[in-house]
Amino acid sequence: MQKTKRGRRIILTAALLLVFAGGLTAGYLYLSLGAKQQQKKPSAGQVEQEVQGSSSLKIYYPVNGYLQMEERIVTPMIMTREDAARATVSEYLKGPAGMLDPAIPPDTKLLGTYFGSDGVLFIDLSDAFRRNFQGDALTEYLLLRGLYESLLSNVSGIKDVRLLIEGNEIETIGGHMLANVPLGRELLINSPESTGVANGTDGK
Repeated sequence: MQKTKRGRRIILTAALLLVFAGGLTAGYLYLSLGAKQQQKKPSAGQVEQEVQGSSSLKIYYPVNGYLQMEERIVTPMIMTREDAARATVSEYLKGPAGMLDPAIPPDTKLLGTYFGSDGVLFIDLSDAFRRNFQGDALTEYLLLRGLYESLLSNVSGIKDVRLLIEGNEIETIGGHMLANVPLGRELLINSPESTGVANGTDGK
């Protein structure tokens, strides 16, 4: 009789252990699968962080006798005004989206940017900016105006912009405007009455 009771207890204990072990296994599998799903699906915080990892720039391109603004998204996120200056010029030199615009001299490279002690931003471009320029006085005006407006729209603390070619001042890009003086002053002096910006704004 005692042996029978003992045998039943052993069987019951074994059954309880099996149930307990099965529960642990099921719980482990559930948690493991849930963790994998969490890894595959980014959280709202991760999505927000990815969006914040880029910056938006307003670039003004010369198109058909006007300045046309395009918004460009660039990565990594811009942290300093030097970063903003480099990114702005780099995007400007690419030209308007989907167009091969001769107003932007092809093959131009950005060689460097730096701020002077007086808050003037110096932009150093390759000689292709001068050598490959093709156009009249209005084209030259819009080329320099677009670069100037783009920089003022995206870079803080600029008092004016100076243009360098291969590290040196150059008298002119296309023979119609001076390039060895602050661009803001030269653009103001040479502003043609017929010049405007698409959508009825003046780019400021």
